[in-house]
Amino acid sequence: MVLDWSAFDVRQAPLLGHGITAMILSDATRGLTVKSFWVAVLLLIWGGWLSLPSLVGFATPTQQSFPDPPNDVTRVYYLNSDQKLQPLPFEPGITELNVFVPARADKVTQVRVKGTSAETVLTNDNLRFYAFVADRMEPPPHQLVRLTPTKSNRQLKISVVKGRDGYAPFDHNTIGLEHRLLERLRVSAAPNRILFVNYMELRPKIVLTPGEYAIIGDSLADMATFRIK
Repeated sequence: MVLDWSAFDVRQAPLLGHGITAMILSDATRGLTVKSFWVAVLLLIWGGWLSLPSLVGFATPTQQSFPDPPNDVTRVYYLNSDQKLQPLPFEPGITELNVFVPARADKVTQVRVKGTSAETVLTNDNLRFYAFVADRMEPPPHQLVRLTPTKSNRQLKISVVKGRDGYAPFDHNTIGLEHRLLERLRVSAAPNRILFVNYMELRPKIVLTPGEYAIIGDSLADMATFRIK
């Protein structure tokens, strides 16, 4: 076996290691070249100062885990207090527009959600969401928006552009999301038809202030609502 010494430069022991292993490596190898470093490590192991398990734990970075993908790829999920995935309730957005056909004119309108408050209450403590996105869909369709409560409902202002389908919420109501691809999955869409979807983590880029929110996609018929207390 031939080792590429340059690929294993872990001489920064105080940064990478912990406890006794890091102290031994730091003191015994300070000022050495990469190749000499690994020769010194082998001598330390041979002399009984280090064990292979401690060295592996020292040199291997910790992998960030994530919850297993749920079965229903149509929902948006959050982690509940038991650290289990729970789907956000869908509530319909009520609007006079059909956002799937080209708009007849430029227009600004309100989307209404019945009721003054969402059923699901979340906090900013490690707030993350999990959703599925069609493979190679860029950018992902999910948007996090703040809803404006009124006496009888919650509202979101949107605009449409003449000759185009779709809609857009206004920037002052939109919170940026960080997207992390967790896993690429094969989904059976029909007999002899396989689709690929991406299981993703969504994280707000800022701390959310108390209020009403929703995660929306291409359709306004299913708005995944929650509130921050």
